[in-house]
Amino acid sequence: MNNQNKDEDIMPLSPEEIKAIGEIELGPSKHEQFLNEHYKKLLWGGITLGIAAGCVIAYFSTQNDRTHQAAAVTVAAMKADEPGKVATVEAYDAASLELLQKEYGETPAAATGELLKGISLLRNGGDKAAAIASLENVAAKSPSVLLKSRAITAIATDYMGEGRNEEATAAWQRVTALPDNPYTALAFVCLGDIAKTSGDKDAARAYYEQAKAKCPYSALVRDSVVDLRLTLLDVDAPVPVAPATAPAADGSGDNSWLNQDVSNHSLDTDQPTNN
Repeated sequence: MNNQNKDEDIMPLSPEEIKAIGEIELGPSKHEQFLNEHYKKLLWGGITLGIAAGCVIAYFSTQNDRTHQAAAVTVAAMKADEPGKVATVEAYDAASLELLQKEYGETPAAATGELLKGISLLRNGGDKAAAIASLENVAAKSPSVLLKSRAITAIATDYMGEGRNEEATAAWQRVTALPDNPYTALAFVCLGDIAKTSGDKDAARAYYEQAKAKCPYSALVRDSVVDLRLTLLDVDAPVPVAPATAPAADGSGDNSWLNQDVSNHSLDTDQPTNN
């Protein structure tokens, strides 16, 4: 029995079995071959990727730092170093605004700085052309609706102050064409005021009504400013009259009223009254 098993164990392999064994690869696998052939490329690729990732992180860290620095310069320009204390437009620091434009022009704060610069120039009687150019640049390039509307509002207000109503009307209409913003109600009210001044009461009424319909939460609507304008729309302005002539200091004026006989108008308390 044992001899029979032993003979079976040493039986020669068939040709098919020998061929199958010959096809078995005893060398390195394809994965190992790939690594052997390209390990240097993979190594340098990993190093390059690591350096690139580090540069990206460093870049965004630097940009974040510059954004914070620009914000600090903006605060300095507005002299708002202490909470709740902000300088008036007339007192803005021109040097800080200039630094903001030159050194941090790529940051979001640059648009704010240009806006402040334009408003400051208008308020302080500076170069008006430069002021309008700065404000128009903000209106054209800033992605912020708030900054856009504030810039155009400054332009429109200046035009109104100079009596340039046609240009002011065009500017206010640009404000109303923007998506809803804090200056929409003011724009409609000012358009109504200009229309009333020009004698077009129907247009004025339409603008005031638009302010109420489109900006119900505006303080101008809540505080009845618009309602008051609608109420007074049909009230004519008082006609100015010449003031009465005051008596001359030397008494040479017309003082005849002082010599009028007022005896008939005096009351005699001694005479009995007729009942």
